[in-house]
Amino acid sequence: MFFITKILSVIRSIGSTESQKTNEDVESTKGTELPICPKTSYFDGLVHMFRATVGTGILALPVAFSQLGYIGGIIGVVFILFISNYCAVILVDCQRELSRRNKDMVPTYQGTVQAAFAGGPKAVRSLAPIFVTSTNIFILLGQIGGICVYIVFIASNIKAAVYPHFDMDLRYFELLIFIPIVAINMVLNLKKLSVVSTLGNAILLTSVAVVLYYIFREPISMEGKHAFGPISNVPQFFGTVFFASCCITMVLPLQNEMKREDQLGGSCGVLNVSAYLYGSLYVAFGLCGYLKYGDAAAGSITLNLPSGEMLGQAVQLLLALSVLTATAIHNYIGVSIIWDDYLDKRLTKNRLLAQYLIRILSITFTLLVALLVPNLELLLSVTGVLGQCTLSTTVPCIVNILTYYEQPSFWAYVRKFWIDAIALIVTVVVLIFGLASALFIDV
Repeated sequence: MFFITKILSVIRSIGSTESQKTNEDVESTKGTELPICPKTSYFDGLVHMFRATVGTGILALPVAFSQLGYIGGIIGVVFILFISNYCAVILVDCQRELSRRNKDMVPTYQGTVQAAFAGGPKAVRSLAPIFVTSTNIFILLGQIGGICVYIVFIASNIKAAVYPHFDMDLRYFELLIFIPIVAINMVLNLKKLSVVSTLGNAILLTSVAVVLYYIFREPISMEGKHAFGPISNVPQFFGTVFFASCCITMVLPLQNEMKREDQLGGSCGVLNVSAYLYGSLYVAFGLCGYLKYGDAAAGSITLNLPSGEMLGQAVQLLLALSVLTATAIHNYIGVSIIWDDYLDKRLTKNRLLAQYLIRILSITFTLLVALLVPNLELLLSVTGVLGQCTLSTTVPCIVNILTYYEQPSFWAYVRKFWIDAIALIVTVVVLIFGLASALFIDV
């Protein structure tokens, strides 16, 4: 199943130079090398980018539109997808250029960051280790935040499905699902999750279809809907959309697996065409969901489904089960960074026990955060800003500037980096105001 191969490729992209290992044999201290996979065609690349991008975050788009309105939401989504896709394209280009200059460069996200700083101006070369570590931290924040979102998402959907028979505080449902989440995260070999992961994708697509049925079974109306929302909602909107749409850590592994690397970029390349496809889906789904439920749109539109109807309850429970398996994939990536980059060479005894303990501790930590902040919209926004927005825009722009810092004139700099400058300014503003506004949201 290529889905699992793709996930393993992601893990390979975010690890250290030893991340070419996998957990085929959990008893082994050295691991085994990944099998050679068939090269990916153009069509396969489109499919994998679409699968990687369209996840449960799409269910939060109606609430994002409620924050900026139906016109502001469309403009915001198009702008974010344009910037994030541009950054993905320049990241691919920089990785190729840096690989050409340095044959020993590790073709991963962190390897690209390190090579950009090492080959940049002398003043920044000593900062390479700091930025590589910072990149790891942001990836970890994204993965940990994603699991927090998933815990609240699962608990919220279970609570909605069993209401009014069991009307308890959301935190009790989070505690109830803790043991199943720990159990699924004890699976050290992702191949064993291939069936349930594929089933999870099918459940998600089916759930989207059911949600669309509920949206259109009665005429939707523009009455009471606003065209634009207050500017104070912009950071939260950006965080939510970035959480739903960005998968920057998938880009370089996919390039390394393409039959023809030039098919990834370009005006009709995999990145641009897939952006058109999922961008159209995001705009349509978010807009229709907002026009249906208005300002009452919840952090997940499944929470707006009518209570007491068996079809809606089934979707809520099945999605909760699907997302439960996704926590294992997110945790696998985070644990891989901690293990490969910081613990693998330092631990010589009880290595298997240490891996289990790391997984238990990471899940426990995310549960504590979810218990303290059981606000799905807030967690979506903060995770999107801290993890996805930073990784998807700030880092690629910095890498691009450092890779091509030698330009013949001032205007050459302007022509080359004006989009990068806009993306960096927007990211910094969203990060500052997004985190500041989060402090004033009731949990």
